[in-house]
Amino acid sequence: MKKTILSEKELSLIEEIIVRYGLVTTFEQIYGILEKQITRQSAKNLINKLTKNGWLVRIKKGTYAISSLESRGFLETHTFKVAQILVQDSYISFAAALQHHGMFDQMLKTVTSVSLKRYQTKEVQGTIYKFINTKSKLFFGWENTSIENSIVKIATSEKAMLDILQFSRDRYAVDLVAEILREHRKQIDFDRLNSFVEKYSRVVQRVIGFLFDNLSIDSGHLYHLTEMDNSSSYMTTGSKIFNAKWRLYYPEGFKVETE
Repeated sequence: MKKTILSEKELSLIEEIIVRYGLVTTFEQIYGILEKQITRQSAKNLINKLTKNGWLVRIKKGTYAISSLESRGFLETHTFKVAQILVQDSYISFAAALQHHGMFDQMLKTVTSVSLKRYQTKEVQGTIYKFINTKSKLFFGWENTSIENSIVKIATSEKAMLDILQFSRDRYAVDLVAEILREHRKQIDFDRLNSFVEKYSRVVQRVIGFLFDNLSIDSGHLYHLTEMDNSSSYMTTGSKIFNAKWRLYYPEGFKVETE
């Protein structure tokens, strides 16, 4: 990146953007400030220059974040806010939501959201933004959270766990949900979890019930949902050991740590 100094007019523009719109802005907002001074094309050229030199960071077409003067070219806007900007009709879930609730402490390289339509995975300043497509019946279970003066939709911890099992049900995913249930039992609203799980697939209901039994959590509601269904489910691909109560195949060697 070139080392450039803002001209007085450019600095004045950035200050005006921050005053009016904060650290995230759009082309139309910037042009609204400039339209009495320059043409639309000139405004595009100026924005391209500021982006090339690191003063603006492009989030998506027509939307930009202002980088700090100290770390020019590095996006300081919260990753959750960026995810919401990328796809407004979405909510943040999976490990990112669990981290928000203090239940996941590993560094996040990917922020995964759930949306009603298919969207391409995007990378912005080293963070990968992934969007999982779902049906309308599973598009629920978030809380509106204020982040940097913007409303961001973040899944409750109960919804995030169910989304993990619905959309990413491998050994790691099941182990993660079991760990959350074990380590953060007091923080989990089990009435809400039992209510949410009614809308999920039979296999998710069975996996949660199986984990509840292993962790000595009341599984009566889940068993009532599944007991009349004589079909069988697989916890993960290649699962071979059969649990008769839940009619669930689980992997060899799978064990839920209880302490």
